[in-house]
Amino acid sequence: MNCKMERILGVPIGLDKTIPGTVSVAGIEFVYFCDDGCSLVDEQFDALTQFATPPHAQCGGATLDGCSLTLPDGSVFHAIGYHGDLAGWRQDIEEGAAGLITALARIDAGKIVASDGRVFKLSECIPKFDWIDSQH
Repeated sequence: MNCKMERILGVPIGLDKTIPGTVSVAGIEFVYFCDDGCSLVDEQFDALTQFATPPHAQCGGATLDGCSLTLPDGSVFHAIGYHGDLAGWRQDIEEGAAGLITALARIDAGKIVASDGRVFKLSECIPKFDWIDSQH
């Protein structure tokens, strides 16, 4: 009960801290990108999702999902959720990552699997939920 409202109410208010990609959500895919350590996360997200010219995605959208994972090697990966034209968004993000030389990762069977070959158990990673942690 770190949040002011939880202290006032005396009970947790039920904000879910599920790591994106660990639970299947119909119509949404999740991917993580490696933080470059130099630019703001929003700027990296924009560069990654707007790299493809022309874009392949014809509908839907992509958003930062408010979760990051710090891997045991110290690198940080941020979650992106996308919907609509899944194949188009997947292609746009993969093309952006290749062009920006940024590793992508997916959650698979309790592990984070990066495109550069790194694999870690989720239990070895430190999650941060920006949309919750910023409220405390």
